[in-house]
Amino acid sequence: MSAVALGLVGKANLLAWAFAGTTGLFRKKGNQLKPTAFDGIDGTDHATDVDAMEVFPLSHAQLGMWYAQHLDPDVPINIAQYVDMRGDLDIDTLERASIVGSSEFGSGFLRILERDGQPCQMVDLGIDDSLLVRDFRGEEDPERAAHEWMQADYSAPVNLLEDRLIVAAVLRIEDSRYFWYSRCHHIILDGFGAMNFMTRVAELYSAAVEGREPAPLKAVDLSELYKSDTAYRESERFTADGEYWAERIAGLEEGTSLSGRTAAPSAVNGVSSAALSDEFAAQLSAAVSEQNSSPAGMLIAAFASYLAQISGNEDVILSLPVTARTTAAARRSGGMMSNVVPLRLHVGADTTIAELLTQVQVAVSGALRRQRYRHEDMRRGSSASAVQRDLLGPLVNIMLFHNEVALGPVLGEFNILSTGTIEDLGVNFYQSVGGTRTHVDFETNPNLYTDDEAREHHSRFLNFFERFVGVDAETPVWALNVATDMELELVLDRWNDTDRAVPEGTLVSMFEAQVAATPDAVALVFEG
Repeated sequence: MSAVALGLVGKANLLAWAFAGTTGLFRKKGNQLKPTAFDGIDGTDHATDVDAMEVFPLSHAQLGMWYAQHLDPDVPINIAQYVDMRGDLDIDTLERASIVGSSEFGSGFLRILERDGQPCQMVDLGIDDSLLVRDFRGEEDPERAAHEWMQADYSAPVNLLEDRLIVAAVLRIEDSRYFWYSRCHHIILDGFGAMNFMTRVAELYSAAVEGREPAPLKAVDLSELYKSDTAYRESERFTADGEYWAERIAGLEEGTSLSGRTAAPSAVNGVSSAALSDEFAAQLSAAVSEQNSSPAGMLIAAFASYLAQISGNEDVILSLPVTARTTAAARRSGGMMSNVVPLRLHVGADTTIAELLTQVQVAVSGALRRQRYRHEDMRRGSSASAVQRDLLGPLVNIMLFHNEVALGPVLGEFNILSTGTIEDLGVNFYQSVGGTRTHVDFETNPNLYTDDEAREHHSRFLNFFERFVGVDAETPVWALNVATDMELELVLDRWNDTDRAVPEGTLVSMFEAQVAATPDAVALVFEG
C-alpha cells in the first residue's frame, strides 16, 4: 500500500499504533498527533524552564566547534545532505517521524546556552523541530531552484545561541520526486551521527506506513556521550595516546598543499564530483585483493603520491576524519564526536607502491587505535610553530559506510552537499545507494582554488589514481606521471610537433638550382 493510500485510510490511527510504546511522546490532539511537550510548537508562546532541565557542559569535540565558529562567525560549520526520493511520500508522517527521532536522539532539540560565560547544552523539547516543506514545481527549473534554496540555507551564518541548529525539509521537485534535505551544525551532530539520525527517522517512517512496530532504538543519551568523553580524558589511555601523537608529529617542519597558499575558508565550498567507471572499479577491487589492502588504503596512498609530486615534498601530511566512536553504543548514537587526525607519510624517491601501501596501513591502524585524542590537544601539547600552523593537511574523508535510505517502498539516492568548512582541499570517497557506484569528489576552498583549477586537479588525480592502481606494486611512485592523458598529449605530441616540410636534395644540388634560376644574382657579399 502506498503512502498516499495510507493517508486515505485513517493515517492518524495507524500512526498512533505505529509509534505506541516507542518513546511515549505522542498523544492524539484532535485529528493529529503531537508531542506532549510541544503544546507551543504551532505558533503559540512556549516558555522553557531552563532551571528544571538537565544542563551539561559541551564535550571537548563540541568545544572545538564552539571556538572555531566564534573565530569566523560568517562561515557556518554546517553539515548538509539530501536524499533524492522518487515515489509517493506522506509528508505528515515524515514530519512526525522526524520529531520522534529528534526526541529519541536528543540532537534535534539540543540547545546551546551560556552560564557564567561558559558554553553548555541541554535537551529542550520546546524547540520548534517542525519539518519545512517547499514546493518548487512551479519554478522554471525546479531542481536548480531547490539546489539554490539548499545552498542559501547551509551557507547562511548561524548564531549558536539563538538559531535552529538542525533543519529538515522536504523539497518537492516533481509530482513524485522530492529532496529530503537536512542541515545541522557540526556542534550538535557529526556526519556519522547525522547518518544515524536520518536512518532512524527513515525507520520510524517506514514502520508507520507499513503498519508495524519500529525497530528498538539502541542509541545512548547525549549526556552519556559527554560522560564517556570525560572518563576518557581522565584515563591512562588519554596520556598514552598523547605520547603516541607527540612522537608522530615530532620534527614536523611544514605542511603540504596543492595550492601552496593559505586563505580563509568560504561559506560555500567548490565541488568536483565523479563516479569511478565500472572497469576501473573492478581493477581497483582486483588490486586491493592482490595487495592485501583496501579501497580506502589505495586511495590514501594514491593521493599522498599525487600530493608529494605536485608539492615537491617527500614528507606529506594528510588529514583523516575519524568518528572517534570506539564503542558499539556510540556508533549507534547521534551527537558530535568526530575528530581529525594527521597521517604523516614519507614518499621518497625510491618508495614503491607496495611500500607506501604498507606505510598507509600502519599509519591508519595506529590512528584509529588512538582516534579519540583530539587534534586540538596535539597542538596544545607541542611548542613547535610548524605544528601550530601545519598539523593538518588536505582531508581524505572515507565514507564507505552503509548509506541506503528508504522511506517505506521509496529508495533514495544520498547526496553530500557540505561536510563542513574546508581550509584547503578535501577528498570524499563514498558509495552511492546500494554500493552500485564509487565516487571520488573534491571539495575545495574557493579562496585558494578557482573552479577551473579545482576541476583540473580532480581530473588529474583521477587519471593518476588509475595509473597507480594499474601498474606493478614494485613501481616507484615517483615514476608515475601526474599529468592527464590530455596534458601528456599536449606536451609530447602537439608541443613537440616540430616536423616541417623541407625540399629534397643535398645542399650542393639546392645551390646549383638557385644558380640556374638566378644566374645574374650576387652570390656573395663581403664587408658591405
